[in-house]
Amino acid sequence: MLKKTNDISKKLLITLAAVLTVARLFLAWTQYATIYPPLAPIDDHFMFTTAQNIVAGDWFGEYNYLTLSKHAFFAVWLAFLHIIGVPYMVGSAALWTAASVVLVLAVSPVIKKNWARLFLYAGLLYNPAVWAQFSTRIYRDNIFPSLCMLFFGCVLAVGIRYKQPVKSWIWWLIGYGITFGLVCLSREDGIWVLPFAIIAFIVLIVLWVTEKDKGLVKRIVALCLPFVLSAGVICSYCYMNYTHYGRFIVSDFTSSDFEKAYGALMSIEQENWHPLIAVPADVREKLYAEVPSFSFMEEALEEPILKNGYFRPELNDFQSGGFYWAVRTALQNEGYYETPQKAQQYYETLRAEIELAVAEGRLPAKKLGASVTSPVKPQYILPVIAEGLAGFKTAILFEQCDPLAEMAVGTPEEIAEVENFIRQKGGTVLVANTTTVYLPPLQRITHTFMRLMNLVYKIGIPLMFLMSLCWQIKQLLWDIRCKKLSCDGVLNIVLLGLAGMALLRCFMIAYVEVSSFNIGTYGMYLSTVYPLLILYSFAGTLKNFENW
Repeated sequence: MLKKTNDISKKLLITLAAVLTVARLFLAWTQYATIYPPLAPIDDHFMFTTAQNIVAGDWFGEYNYLTLSKHAFFAVWLAFLHIIGVPYMVGSAALWTAASVVLVLAVSPVIKKNWARLFLYAGLLYNPAVWAQFSTRIYRDNIFPSLCMLFFGCVLAVGIRYKQPVKSWIWWLIGYGITFGLVCLSREDGIWVLPFAIIAFIVLIVLWVTEKDKGLVKRIVALCLPFVLSAGVICSYCYMNYTHYGRFIVSDFTSSDFEKAYGALMSIEQENWHPLIAVPADVREKLYAEVPSFSFMEEALEEPILKNGYFRPELNDFQSGGFYWAVRTALQNEGYYETPQKAQQYYETLRAEIELAVAEGRLPAKKLGASVTSPVKPQYILPVIAEGLAGFKTAILFEQCDPLAEMAVGTPEEIAEVENFIRQKGGTVLVANTTTVYLPPLQRITHTFMRLMNLVYKIGIPLMFLMSLCWQIKQLLWDIRCKKLSCDGVLNIVLLGLAGMALLRCFMIAYVEVSSFNIGTYGMYLSTVYPLLILYSFAGTLKNFENW
């Protein structure tokens, strides 16, 4: 019931939130997982087998070119779910529920009405991107949005409470540090959230200095705690790799030796530059002739398994996003991945030989890079803008969010092995004369509900986004007139940061798409944008109606 203040009681808030949570977990339980072991050896299948190794007590298993190839905290999470007996989709929904709770609690000082908090919680909890088909894959992007939102929530909580004593937000700082570490361990580009933390750090110091806060030093020291904790989380993971493989790294794909070697390969000047070919045939011919440690690649890269997997007939060459996997696979076939140290030594030798060839004028290069990302060139600008806008459109209209998993692929034994490990079924029966996965009556009802929710978001979020933008403008003008920063003014800065991070992610993915992937706009890589837009849209809209 509404109280005299046109608000609901805290008890009713908790009760309704609990009902929404149970219903959301039930929806997750009714979903199928997307299972295709043979089709994703370096993605889904790698994460699955790594989780199996963890459960068996063998960390990431026997070393090869894949073992340390990715930031694989997801495998740790998958193993954890298996050990505690929680179905895969239910576990991921529970993690997203925790992120939603944290986000609501984080902004509670500026979203003061209980009904508004409940509305925000429901809006976050039923985010269609969390149950979308790409989230049903057994892959790290299933939990990456949750970890990112946990991080954003903790940072927001500290920022919004910046006037309060340090002890009132110390737990938020702890969460801030731990979640940043987990984000970095989940994807190679996890560092993308760092600008949000850095800007928040600077803004808070500026506010404390301008407001002449007496506890300035204490507050600044406290703000350093998250970076210490995140370093501890990351170092713990690296230590596990060190004890098992003798390398204190998160992955050998992002290790300095691999990045420097691959960056050197991409730095050799090309005769006919193509946006999707990082190391074209003409460059490889020069490398074969001038770099002894690369000469064997002339034959190794011609292996049928590499040609079929990474060579693109339409380009008549290896595409950027696959060439580094072709190189690593070739080295595996030649025995260079017998040990981590042997692989490391190869890459260090390769880099040194390229440096020498460039220094002696035998290879044309202006400067040797040290990254697996294609060098930025002016030719990318317009395609990146177009793709970035396409990504933003995909996210704000909640496209690609259908909840129906793909048909499971593999032998019955392979599929059963995955199902038993994750305790979630895959779609193994098709509707007659179609390629659509068959759903029993209960699943048809729940999937219909999820599709209706997707339609609600598709219509509602764009409208709410505009309403939030209007509130931001109105609040900015008010703060300028008053010449002081109110609590709502802080929220305004927060919303600007959320919108900025959503756009940053869209254009980061756009650059990778036009320079490497060339697969079209894919919602999975935008999975962190959807919830940012929800939080931005709901928070600003609720401020327009907070006096109701």
